[in-house]
Amino acid sequence: MSSIKLYGKTDPELEALRKKVQLLNEEAAQNFDNPTWRRERAQEMTETIYEGFQHENLLALMAEVENLPFTGRSFVKETRGLKAFWLARGGYIEASTLHSEVMEIPRDIIGFHVTEFEEKLETNFAETATTLVDLAIQRMDAMVNQRVLSLFQAAIPDNSSPSYVSGSGVSLAQLNAALAGVRDASKTRNVTILGRPTMTEQIMDELLGSSYNGSGFLPATNEEMVRRGLLGTYRGANIVSLTNYTDENDVPFFPDNEMYVMSTDASKFAFWGGMKTKEFVEEDNWYWHFLGKKEFGGVVHRPDRLRRIVDTSL
Repeated sequence: MSSIKLYGKTDPELEALRKKVQLLNEEAAQNFDNPTWRRERAQEMTETIYEGFQHENLLALMAEVENLPFTGRSFVKETRGLKAFWLARGGYIEASTLHSEVMEIPRDIIGFHVTEFEEKLETNFAETATTLVDLAIQRMDAMVNQRVLSLFQAAIPDNSSPSYVSGSGVSLAQLNAALAGVRDASKTRNVTILGRPTMTEQIMDELLGSSYNGSGFLPATNEEMVRRGLLGTYRGANIVSLTNYTDENDVPFFPDNEMYVMSTDASKFAFWGGMKTKEFVEEDNWYWHFLGKKEFGGVVHRPDRLRRIVDTSL
């Protein structure tokens, strides 16, 4: 029987992976000077980064999300004014005047640009490319989450906002009040509880503690969702423990003492087109360049459907 080795793979599986890596490295050594070969490999990396980025991002649990063509436009629109009346038979029904409030979501660009020695790619292309893909996915994901966080903080700046909740520690009474307030204002009632483990674990301790009977909490059973940070649901709200929350220097940008309770109709975000990339080799040097970008934008248009909970003891 084959023994279990690295990452749970057996000896035959590891040997097959080694052969693939060796063949790819040999192919790179022979073809790296060929622009067509480099473009094909860059396209493969682009598709992997895009699929990974789309897969990792948790925006769909937090807000309304649109994926549009590059020439598309995204709007937030609310229409009001239609009235209904009680009347006697044969009576006149008064006319209603509708009015709409429309706001277009602005677009921003997020991108990366990495350089590497040609010799490193010629001798160890497989590992170098894999590392680049993994880091690009993490950085793009982290930067989007950072933009989302900054919008939430701008929408609920401090104690002057009725959606700002602060206190020492996090209690179920505090969380229940936030859930009730968000659901009361929301139309979709799709709610998520989001924070770093320093905050979400406090909720889990309360939910799984001996003094609580566990009603209303359902642990996540989907393995993929658990990997992405979904701990379970409480009173129908997803509890998400945030990952990929560090910047390029591994410094956390999401505060360890903040947690958000949000409805998906509190904000709206949009992506335009696919990911665009290009690669090139410097004509007067020995560096390879790989660039990628994607267009993204969003707004928080209903802060009353959002709660910012701050633990003052952290």
